[in-house]
Amino acid sequence: MKILIALLITLSANISLAKVQYDIKDPNIAATMGELVLSANTVEMFWHSYNHPSRPITPPQAMQRIIDDALLAQHARKALASELLNSENKVGFSNDVMLEDRATALIRKTYEKDLVTSIKSLPNGLDSLYHFNNEFSADKLAELMTLKAALMIAANPTQEAAAKKTIIASIDFTPANLTTSKKELTLWDIYRRQNVQGRLAIHKADLDHLKGQVKQRVGSLVVLAWAEANLSTDDYSAIKQILLNEQHKTRLLESMGLHADVHDDNPALREKAKSISEAKIKQFYQANKDEFEVVERVKARHIRVASQALADQVVAEIKAGLDFTAAIKKYSIADDKNDAIPGDLGWLKRSDKKRSWLHAIAFVQQAGKVSAPFRSPQNQGDIVYEIVFADERVDGHLPYSDPTVHYEASRDIALKELREEFIALQSNLRNNADIHLNKAALK
Repeated sequence: MKILIALLITLSANISLAKVQYDIKDPNIAATMGELVLSANTVEMFWHSYNHPSRPITPPQAMQRIIDDALLAQHARKALASELLNSENKVGFSNDVMLEDRATALIRKTYEKDLVTSIKSLPNGLDSLYHFNNEFSADKLAELMTLKAALMIAANPTQEAAAKKTIIASIDFTPANLTTSKKELTLWDIYRRQNVQGRLAIHKADLDHLKGQVKQRVGSLVVLAWAEANLSTDDYSAIKQILLNEQHKTRLLESMGLHADVHDDNPALREKAKSISEAKIKQFYQANKDEFEVVERVKARHIRVASQALADQVVAEIKAGLDFTAAIKKYSIADDKNDAIPGDLGWLKRSDKKRSWLHAIAFVQQAGKVSAPFRSPQNQGDIVYEIVFADERVDGHLPYSDPTVHYEASRDIALKELREEFIALQSNLRNNADIHLNKAALK
């Protein structure tokens, strides 16, 4: 009750200009907003999900996030075309699989004790609830799913169609008093929930892996069946709706240029960056010149040895007090160990047309400090290990004419403007939100 009171006080105080009405009489409902019906139990579940030691939040902040996600999702469903709203990540699982997995994880974490008790009450645990089709063999799996080309990692359309028709297990939840309905699992049900390694295992006809995944799938279905049987209709619907709202909010952010797939940049951000004027880019460069600092040149020396073990030993001795020049003469196998300045690489410049891999090492070293050992590239003769010491380093700034300046500045400006557009949208959505609260919870 204390959490619920804090939530309601925070909502009424922080959602400025929102149309808050205290007209909910049902004691089981804390708040509603449009299609979303929330109980205190649901909010607490998501609070535990959102809360993390590195990013702690309060229950009121969790409630605010749920409501903000709902508002943004409602806007997304109105503003985005269906193909954008329901688009999927380029690499990953389908939207419905991701939603189901997230719901399963939330419910399992929140009601773990109850779920464990339910499973333990069965004579053979999960095995009591399903039967693997023993007529389905490794040979049959190989016949259906073997890849035709070595570089392929996904089933072709013919294999997909066959997998959808192939029953590999049957489920009956009645022993657990969860539902009277029975379910059959197809090979495709399991395959579409696999990561790359799991799919490859199926393509290699790993029957033991498949059986393990069937049992895991049954476990997930038990969690969902238990929730449907034991949670209130409002709570179970709210869990699914909140998760769908998170997904649709992400699609909105992608469309606004504020969210990028981990395997790609964001097209909306890229297009916005193209529209940034030269005057804005120049102004940004002048105001943020420190962001474009670069190493102009480095004066460095090096030690070359033949093994990682010796390289580690040399670095340790230098850190313990051995002079770098003395270390060069004692350990280096490079021809320049006997030069007038032993191991001298000279001044290495950013503008040098020809650069060795040692340039890259020298340019990231602080002046006056020895580097860690670096292994030479595989394709450059015998493998050696290099240790670099930067005697001097001269820093500067990228000139305005450098393409990197234009690229980085235009994206930074575009991102700032897109964030401002998002804040304005979110403020407008909050100001016009129609929120209903249970006033009795404040007593």
